[in-house]
Amino acid sequence: MKLIVLFGVLVLAIVANAGVSMNNPFFCYTTDPIRSMTNMHSTSTSYEAIRRFNFTTVNPYISTCTPSRFWYLGRYGGRYPHAALMQQMIDFDESSIQEDIENNYNAGRTTLCRPDFEAIRDWTRGSDFNLANASLATPAGVEAMENIAGRFQRVFPDLLTSTYSADRFLFRHTESERTNTSIRAFATGLFGAGAQNVVYEEVPEVDWFLRPFDFCPEFTREVENWDDQREAFRQGPEVEEMVEEVNRKLGFQGRNTLDFDTIYIMWEWCRFETASTFEFSDSETGEDSTWCAPFSVAHHLLLEYYEDLGHFYFSGYGVRNQRLLENLNCGPMQNLLELVQSDDDIDVARIFVSYTQEVQSMLVALGSFRDTWPLHQHNYAQQAARHWLTSLIAPQASNLAVVRFDCDDEDDDLIFLLNERPILVPGCDQQTGVCKVSTFVDRFRRFVDANCEEFFCSTD
Repeated sequence: MKLIVLFGVLVLAIVANAGVSMNNPFFCYTTDPIRSMTNMHSTSTSYEAIRRFNFTTVNPYISTCTPSRFWYLGRYGGRYPHAALMQQMIDFDESSIQEDIENNYNAGRTTLCRPDFEAIRDWTRGSDFNLANASLATPAGVEAMENIAGRFQRVFPDLLTSTYSADRFLFRHTESERTNTSIRAFATGLFGAGAQNVVYEEVPEVDWFLRPFDFCPEFTREVENWDDQREAFRQGPEVEEMVEEVNRKLGFQGRNTLDFDTIYIMWEWCRFETASTFEFSDSETGEDSTWCAPFSVAHHLLLEYYEDLGHFYFSGYGVRNQRLLENLNCGPMQNLLELVQSDDDIDVARIFVSYTQEVQSMLVALGSFRDTWPLHQHNYAQQAARHWLTSLIAPQASNLAVVRFDCDDEDDDLIFLLNERPILVPGCDQQTGVCKVSTFVDRFRRFVDANCEEFFCSTD
């Protein structure tokens, strides 16, 4: 499984590039020229950070045939935190944390370097970070979606034409503002000013097609304990040690130590500010994000695993009833199967924008990124090179694209691209990732004629 293993190699490369900062109490974030932690922020990771790290370029010649169909299921671009989390982050900003750290530094209790201390002392919250913007798309999120569309168009110019045609393109999103804004940014990336002419599919009130998680009570019951492993890990020795180390770094002692919740909000600030500026940065490491300073690379890796556990048991291979999780994707899967078998010239490019759970569960349905051993609270060290690494597979604006190539032998080729990189779907060519349409259709035939409105919330 060569192409899947490649992501494991990338994980090892991240760790290797971390160098002395892995767990060095004197690590200086501000002067670090590598900043491998920018790739370790789970589903809040900047798409551009991952793209630059992966040297992502789509190879249109992976098949010798002619590209003719394009299918895209993507997560919205970066957004502001939801209201509850945003309020916690604002409360953190309005607390005495900076003054307390300054007092600790002046008393010689911290291991902060001078540049990191000054950055923390002088940090101020951006004026755009307010509850009026909660859950809305960020400028960086809009930029990411435009750029993704533009890159796909440059690779497949005859398929993704720069002139919009309602017969040729289908666009559909969910009811949320952030998916609405994101899909319009994608259209702008394709058509420029012509995007104002794009017709978007009407969003149904019961959107089982793009929001199946919200309309399947059986699945809600299935994952009601999704947070158990993550919470157990949080209570474990690795996280306890991290909390102690961050406190020592910032000079907090005795009864004045910071708890996990406060440290986690620091990390939320770290990854939000990293992602909200990376798309606009010319630097390979992005712009400074002040609240990354208290954390070593080892801490980022640990918090990343904490996040991965949650996604693994909610929308990944940790869901006990895998058939139910797979069937949630009945609508998108049926649409994809119809497109790859179609010879019509209608809707040859289909763009859907939804949420990270939908993209992750689609990968599960395809059988990609499955680890030999499941993630759990006790095997953090053994999962250093895991496939289920949300920073790489599910960053902001993550996307699964499928391209059909028409071949002379009438059994056409498919390539599957995750975040613009080829991935291996079981049953496809293990060297190139190219899959024959007949193989793909045979494997997922149960979706072809299904009544998805009923089938999506079943174990059939």
